Amino acid sequence: MKKSNLILYITSFLSGMTVMAVELSCSRLLAPYFSSSQIVWTVIIGLIMICMSIGNVLGGRSADKHKSLGRLYFYIWLASVWIALIPFVGKYLISGIAGLLVLVMPGSDIVVMGSALSCLVIFSLPMTLLGMVSPYLVKLGVEDTENKGRVAGQIYAMGTIGSIIGTFVPTFFTIPYIGTSKTFLLFALLLNIVCALYFLFSRKNALRNTITAVLILVFLLIPINDSLAFWKTNIIYEGESLYNYLQVSETDDSVILSTNVAFGVQSIYKKDGSLSGYYYEYALMAPYFIKDMSPEKKLDVLVLGLGTGTFPKQLKKYVPNVTTDAVEIDAKIADLASKY
Repeated sequence: MKKSNLILYITSFLSGMTVMAVELSCSRLLAPYFSSSQIVWTVIIGLIMICMSIGNVLGGRSADKHKSLGRLYFYIWLASVWIALIPFVGKYLISGIAGLLVLVMPGSDIVVMGSALSCLVIFSLPMTLLGMVSPYLVKLGVEDTENKGRVAGQIYAMGTIGSIIGTFVPTFFTIPYIGTSKTFLLFALLLNIVCALYFLFSRKNALRNTITAVLILVFLLIPINDSLAFWKTNIIYEGESLYNYLQVSETDDSVILSTNVAFGVQSIYKKDGSLSGYYYEYALMAPYFIKDMSPEKKLDVLVLGLGTGTFPKQLKKYVPNVTTDAVEIDAKIADLASKY
């Protein structure tokens, strides 16, 4: 690995890592509005692959025509700025697209159309620009070497290694601990830094990149309003866990948990202990399907999916002589149940 090509390998690594990180963060950004179903994942993966393919073609043509690292790093800088803007404008664009579809195409499949249009509007430009990186790097990296195959292989390997890391880091670290919005900012900052380093050493446009890198870093470090249900006024908690987007809201008579949706209800607790009238409570009839059921009969119940614990509470209240054990994979939900 030549030192002269080091910046190219670092660029390939960071661009590959950012592509996967943005793709995974895209799913979490769209989930509250359109769900995180297989349909939405298919739309995200398919459209991003289309954008990357277009970027590969455009990048190859541009590399042959211009043969300029400066142009490549301008494209990367532009992608980083766009990604950094997503936490601030993405939710408004998504809700606007969803509302427009309801008005203009009320009979359409909002999940498919909404997720596709949102993905195109928000992510097509940065993904296309990042798709231009690999052909550019290969063109400029192999131009003055006899080992063209080796250098091209190393460039693609670095991009793939970056993609692997970009797959795990958001899911297991950044999204659960700093949230989706800060994840976008973090990876935008990494891209911006590599651009700033290039322009600094080449003594071209270093000030522009330094300013944007500092701005992104500031927004990464300070609290920002990253509420995805920004139109609601009764939210008392909004955050993310390893598994879910979580939202707790409160009305005069209820406390409500929503997971991965901005509009639905996954659990509701009535402050007076009464039933909510939602379909979840049909499960309270289950014990009465047991043969020889009677008020004196002792029951052991295992609940898979504790949620906020409303069902075990109702079961204890309405079914006599019951002992309940419950299991919940998302510890954050159990913590919210205790707190609220």
